[in-house]
Amino acid sequence: MYKTLLMVIALLVCGLQETVANDTTQKIDAYLSRLEKEKNFSGGLLIIKDGKAILSKGYGWADKARQIRFTPSTLASMGSITKAFTAAGMMKLVELQKCALHDPLNKYFPQAPADKAGITLHQLLTHSSGFHEFLQDDGGDYAKLDKAEFLKRAFAEPLAFKPGEKAVYTNVGMSILAIIIEEVSGLDYEAFLRQFLFDPIGCKIGYHFPVSPADTIAVGYQNGLPWGTLQDHFARAGGGPYWNLKGNGGLEASLNDILLWANAISDQKVLTAASIRTMFSPQVQEEGYGGQSYFGYGCNVSKSRRNTKMIDNGGSNGIYFARLIRLPEEGLVFYMVTNESSINTNKVLPNITQLYFQGKIVEDALAQQSKFESPISKQIYDLLEKPGTTNLGDALAKENIVVDDDMILLDVGQALINENKPEKALLLYQYYTKAFPKIVVAWNDMGDVYRMLQNNEAAKNCYQQALLIRPGNPRATENLEKLKR
Repeated sequence: MYKTLLMVIALLVCGLQETVANDTTQKIDAYLSRLEKEKNFSGGLLIIKDGKAILSKGYGWADKARQIRFTPSTLASMGSITKAFTAAGMMKLVELQKCALHDPLNKYFPQAPADKAGITLHQLLTHSSGFHEFLQDDGGDYAKLDKAEFLKRAFAEPLAFKPGEKAVYTNVGMSILAIIIEEVSGLDYEAFLRQFLFDPIGCKIGYHFPVSPADTIAVGYQNGLPWGTLQDHFARAGGGPYWNLKGNGGLEASLNDILLWANAISDQKVLTAASIRTMFSPQVQEEGYGGQSYFGYGCNVSKSRRNTKMIDNGGSNGIYFARLIRLPEEGLVFYMVTNESSINTNKVLPNITQLYFQGKIVEDALAQQSKFESPISKQIYDLLEKPGTTNLGDALAKENIVVDDDMILLDVGQALINENKPEKALLLYQYYTKAFPKIVVAWNDMGDVYRMLQNNEAAKNCYQQALLIRPGNPRATENLEKLKR
């Protein structure tokens, strides 16, 4: 035990120091340093090669107001990478012979209705259960939803498809797995992960920070405006995390923690080789990707551009963005997390991997125009980019474009916000809120746009309208409180 403790302390001490190991990582470091100066990049990057951190460094600010830099020890939300830890927790219960992967839901919840009673743990772990991505009208990540009410609503809502028929990403299914972890172990979800996965390797990952006065938590920023931390949002919601988030998103970690975790998985310190092999095997083909992507347990499995195995996890709440990529055949792990929405992991990490493998950026992800799932979204985006467009409704009518799905507008609006184009975004949301006046997120987004334009009175009116539609809406309530301050 004493020797293990010394090893853990040594790893932590080494991890606290910024690491830039060779010519390739020096090139990457120079690129990120330039982005920090020129484009307000803020976050951290960890690259592990054969178990050694060859680059571990923070850039920009963890907290601008307090002038605290982002470092390898800064804690930041990893979003849906949380699902990887939920899957690992389930595999630990399987190893302890407390669960089996073929167990049906009604073993743990006798009240499960007939259409859901036979859903297995395997199907929950591979997003093939049929549960929707979110509960209907869920109220967002910080809605005060307890375990019993979450399960009641999940069981009452119709499935998106028959269990096992296909595999489509779901947060609801992962939160149900986290509830099973609690029911079987008798421990809180976070306490279980800490006791069985994190404490044995000296790793500090969780929701409830700060644990000590030394903890530095990265403040999230939306296009330069302070959004706050998850802990701020939990406090305003009266506690948390609640079950729209718990088990499927929001865990926080530092680069140091991810170094310990990634190596613990590679070295089979917290799970057996058999469990890890099962987690990282392509179990079920992911719908909509033409056979190029499979779900493992709590991860995606695919091929890299070099035709090597890639195990991938990504996560974001629209403010923090994180991605964890394992390339086991190449002995590599990449982890990036950012706390500034406008220049985030999704835009920067593709350039980092090009610098690593090709020595240069061949296709600049930052320069590429936003891509949309719907061609109508692309048309709307292009209309707003045209000089002289001052009224989106008129422009759509002129082009005979009919919008009958509000998600098309949401896609464009949030792209414009992330690209820091508030004037164009305002045109979009002015039309959006007229065409779909009962959509809460549209009013909240328009309030954010007005704040970007420093029109706080108009922002206040938007947030108040959101509250009229959905009383108690956490996002509107929090933003109105910020405006008062």
